[in-house]
Amino acid sequence: MGSLRPTRVLAYAPYNRWALHGQWEMTILHTLRLRSAEVEYVLCDGLYSECDQFWAAHNPRPADACLGCQADVTKLCAEMGMDYRWLGRYLAPDEGREALRWAQAVPTEELLTATYGEWQIAAWVRMSLQSHFRTTEPDVGDPAVERAVRGYLHSGLVAAFALDRLLTESDPDVLLLFNGRQSSLRVALELARARGIRVVTHERGQRPETLLLVENATVLALERVRRYWREWGEIPLDADEAAAAARLMVDRQHGRDLPWKALSAPPQPPAEVRARLGLSPQRPVWVLFTSSDDEVAGDEDWGSAFASQRDWIDRTIAFAAAHPELDLIVRVHPNTGSKRSTGANHAQLAEMATLRNGLPPNVSLIEPDEDVSAYSLMDLCTVGLVWVSTAGLELACKGKATVAAASSPYSHAGFVRTVPDPAGYETLLDELAALAPNAACPEIRRGALRFAYGYFFRLAIAFPLVRMPDVHNGVLAYSSLEELLPGRDAGLDRCARILLEGEPVCPPPTAAELARTTDAEDALLAGFGPRRLTALAFAEEIIADASLLQAWAAAFDGRDDATLVIHTLAEHAEQLVAVVTSAGLDREDGPDLLALEADASTVASIDAVFSRLDVADDFAAPRYDDASVGQLAAG
Repeated sequence: MGSLRPTRVLAYAPYNRWALHGQWEMTILHTLRLRSAEVEYVLCDGLYSECDQFWAAHNPRPADACLGCQADVTKLCAEMGMDYRWLGRYLAPDEGREALRWAQAVPTEELLTATYGEWQIAAWVRMSLQSHFRTTEPDVGDPAVERAVRGYLHSGLVAAFALDRLLTESDPDVLLLFNGRQSSLRVALELARARGIRVVTHERGQRPETLLLVENATVLALERVRRYWREWGEIPLDADEAAAAARLMVDRQHGRDLPWKALSAPPQPPAEVRARLGLSPQRPVWVLFTSSDDEVAGDEDWGSAFASQRDWIDRTIAFAAAHPELDLIVRVHPNTGSKRSTGANHAQLAEMATLRNGLPPNVSLIEPDEDVSAYSLMDLCTVGLVWVSTAGLELACKGKATVAAASSPYSHAGFVRTVPDPAGYETLLDELAALAPNAACPEIRRGALRFAYGYFFRLAIAFPLVRMPDVHNGVLAYSSLEELLPGRDAGLDRCARILLEGEPVCPPPTAAELARTTDAEDALLAGFGPRRLTALAFAEEIIADASLLQAWAAAFDGRDDATLVIHTLAEHAEQLVAVVTSAGLDREDGPDLLALEADASTVASIDAVFSRLDVADDFAAPRYDDASVGQLAAG
């Protein structure tokens, strides 16, 4: 009886100039060989006239691009002891000429839809075109854009010819690819899937020194996240998991534990942001977070029922114009083009700039480079509205009502509101308009933290074997292949099982996990939400000068979780009622006032004293008066 053949793993790696990804990839390939797999490593030897190593938006292609790239990747392979082959050996000379002839002959109007036989070359290189120019819609009427598009089409067909032959000759069981979404990587993914070859794509995880593996799809595919939620969405977090998810959300606000550079400024004091933007604590604040979507636009997984992001923004502004009782802030994503971004989406920047024309008085626009923290806006808002930004998940982790207008990793999960039909959008917003300022819901937070733990922890594979001193560079944390043997590193073992044994990229819950209770989550959520503010005032002082009470009413009304406890002796009750009535504060939507003869327990539970009297020594709570009550209201 013959033995089974070893698993054949083919890795195609045209972009190892990004050395961090090559270090991850070659570490995995080494460990697969140590587990008796047959490994073939194929690199690019300067075949492409356009590729993702050089994008016009921020890193234009130099004349010696291929020479320098080949030098970098061969040096890395030598340092890591990895043998390789060049893809060029699988390309016939006449195929290179045919690819160039075809790319130059495609009519201009067909450049973005061009096919070669059954190969959908234009569709396969579309994501690279969007990244190359940082635009969702490449303008082929621009000669520079047209030249680049033809270059990508030529390169895509060259890749198809060579990779098709490579797959035939290698006959792999598994194809390992970086991301699977960029030009020739996408070509390799599509050709392999058409042959029934299992593909595993990899990318940096959602935290430093973690790796993401995705089966039979690009790393942008949302099915892996949806599968996770189907299996884990009803499973409560344990105490350690709940604490980790909550801690990570705080770390992200301060630019810590990020897989990429921070795009938002650190959080700023709420009162400072309110003052800067002219916001009243008595009015609900809605924040619309735009997305810099040039990397995902056109991907069917990330679609929207709205005609465009701009259409959604315009509809939201129109709703705000019809509801002057709320304030809407449009926060343009910093990655659209700012000092923190990688290049700029100039078309989107120009489009966002036109929003300033004719904005209603209750709508303001924050430009990408304005130093206003997205996290401070999340803290201030009552409703958050997002396109595909991770801000939607972070808003929900704060318990905020969130509307997702397009598909994203979390939009299917139930703790955010979605818009399946734009015809019902305004009806949905009408429902949310009833929320009190700064409302927050613990059940939204519960669901979001469950999702966040899976997204940032369960779906990520810890990879400490490649240290990350920064987001661009890696340093090997092992010095011999013996350290890659089975049982030496849990993350590497998991990668090997996924590639060689077909283990799910996110293991399903165990029986013990299915039997969990919500106790740990309940403990974390205890007391969550806007804490009711209780302040102490004195009837005699208010009766003597009613302007003190009017100042309170200007800062708080019936929508606020705030109660003014007025210490009132029996002989002053009638006069106090008269003052409240004459000030018009006995109306249904007026501030919550409670007159009583306060005892020691009441005094012990107050958060503030509202008085002009110097009573600091008599109470543990801080004192505010009519001049400073705005600071109390601002939080």
